[in-house]
Formats: sequence, structure tokens, C-alpha cells
Amino acid sequence: MAQIPTLRELVGLVLLDGIAEPRDPVAQIGAAERIAGELNVLGESLVGFFVELARAEGCSWADIGAPRGLSRQGAQQRYAPLIGQLTVEDLVRAGVLRRFDDEALDCLRRAETRAGRLAHDAVDSGDLLVAVLDDPAGLAGTVIRALGADPADVRAALDEEPDDNRPAATAQPAIGSDVRRAIDGAAAEAQGHGVTVAHLFLGLLRTPGSRAGQVLVARGVTRPAALAQLLGLAGRPARDPA
Repeated sequence: MAQIPTLRELVGLVLLDGIAEPRDPVAQIGAAERIAGELNVLGESLVGFFVELARAEGCSWADIGAPRGLSRQGAQQRYAPLIGQLTVEDLVRAGVLRRFDDEALDCLRRAETRAGRLAHDAVDSGDLLVAVLDDPAGLAGTVIRALGADPADVRAALDEEPDDNRPAATAQPAIGSDVRRAIDGAAAEAQGHGVTVAHLFLGLLRTPGSRAGQVLVARGVTRPAALAQLLGLAGRPARDPA
């Protein structure tokens, strides 16, 4: 097992944190609290990673909760917040995105990059919708236009300037809950096949209360209407997989 930092080593980190300044015992308490908080977050992310790994391998919430005396709902309530601390690459390593094609993965990474540039605490559905609209294939834009809306107007409703008063993200932002639901929704839309950017678009429309969902629904872009357009473009009958 990897060596866990000892108390002595952590004390050393606190001492090094203020080595350039005269020793301030009160400031050292703050530094110790900050390091302890980082360790807590790291530990929670570790648990979240292996929960996602178990789910990617077919374990249900009931399977995960049973050995811990938790119901399905109890397990989900306990572990879902920890999953929310994972990044796109964490999900890749856990196998959650193994059926996502290269374009869909690129889309998620673009959303993550945008969230970091805008100093978002997490990647939200608006970040993902902008990334979907930026997909080179342009399928989402085609569907939006076919439904009588303007993709540029959709994007304008989501565009924002970086807040110069907020510090830039120092690490990759985690996947927000709305985006996590969109990822699950995209996998459901794919029905066991490869997950594409079009599936991510439909996954976003499965959560109409999210920021992206509200922008789309307000312009008449709903999941049933978008699905019918996508199936028509693919030359398939309009059957709803949900």
C-alpha cells in the first residue's frame, strides 16, 4: 500500500508554507486547516473513483450499499456527492466513458476547459452545451435550426466573460451533477451502442431544469422534438428509446 503522509511530514508542510515570513502560530493553524481540507477532498475523491469503477462494472447502488447496511437510496445519497468531485479523466480511468467515441470525449474535455477558463467550481450543463454546439459535425446546430431556433442565440444565452475578480482554476474542475446526469442520459440514449455527441445533446435535454435545458426548452427545443429530428436525419423511424 502507498505510504500515507505521517503527522511529522504534514507538520513539515505547514512549516514550509510560511518559511519566507516570520513564524505566526495563528497563521499556521490556518495553513494546517487548509492542508487538512485538501486531504479530506482527496480522500473523498478516492472513494468516489472506486464507486464509479464499481458502477462501470455493473454494480448497482443496492450492491454498493448492502455491505455497509445502506439501502439503494442511502448508498446513492452517501456516495453521489463524492462522485461529483471527479474530473473527465477520472471518469475515463474508472471506465465510465468507455463507450464514448472520440468526438464525445473531446466534447466533454472542451466543456471542462471552458469551465476552468471561466473559473466555474464545476463543469455545468451550460459548459457542455457550448461544447456540443462547437462540435465540428454541427449536428446539434442542424437540429436546433430545424426546430425554428438559432444556434447562435442559444450560445449567446450561455456565453459569459471570465470574472477577473475570481482566481483562475488551479486544477481541472470536477463534473457537475447536471453534466453527470447528461452523461448517464447519453449512455441510455445510445442503448448499448457507442455514445456520440448527438447522444450527449439528447442527454442534456433529459434534464430540462438544468441551465442548458432551460435555454433550449425556452426556444422550443425539447427532447422528443430533437430525437425525431435526429432519427429523421439518420433515416430511422421515430421510436423513443426512453
